[in-house]
Amino acid sequence: MSSEVFKAYDIRGVYPEPLDEELAWRIGHATAQFLRSTLTGYDRSDPELNSVVVGRDMRKSSPALAGALIDGLRAAGAGVIDVGMIDTSQIYFAVNHLRCCGGVQTTASHNPAQYNGFKICGKGGRPIGQDTGLQEVARIAMAMTRHETGVTGPLRQVDLTQPYKQFVRGFLQPTRASRSSSTPPTGWRAPGSTCCSPTPKTWIPP
Repeated sequence: MSSEVFKAYDIRGVYPEPLDEELAWRIGHATAQFLRSTLTGYDRSDPELNSVVVGRDMRKSSPALAGALIDGLRAAGAGVIDVGMIDTSQIYFAVNHLRCCGGVQTTASHNPAQYNGFKICGKGGRPIGQDTGLQEVARIAMAMTRHETGVTGPLRQVDLTQPYKQFVRGFLQPTRASRSSSTPPTGWRAPGSTCCSPTPKTWIPP
């Protein structure tokens, strides 16, 4: 198993060498161990918080890698919520919307098509990098081999389309204050026009 896929802020490599399904399973198992270890108190017994959201991009290798990752997560006892093909920003929304201990997006961002990888975030959508847990995930993954655990966490699929649209629209709806601000204030004149006001002002709508 190659440690070169573990970068400062994500996991990335060429598919299928060095990043293949076996490595994805180990990463899934290690991620579940790490994310669940961050839970404290009553959160440890909360089924929702013991679940991990998994999404993927449109790369050809993403379904196979996401599937192996999911198997590894479930083999560690974590529940998995598969949200299908989504944008990376949606994984952060999903973690909060579905109240999970974290999420993993299967993607290699801007890298060429032969690459793939994983972006991990924790509770609240907090990104996981080398200094915030990725180093621990790497340590666990590199120390294990794929094996039968006798454990299978629950799996369900969720369509985020409507709740995410509603979330985004919340930023687009004009408030009463913003609507009223579209009325020109006293002393305004259009650029280039004449006005008898001794102190004419040019107003630019917000």
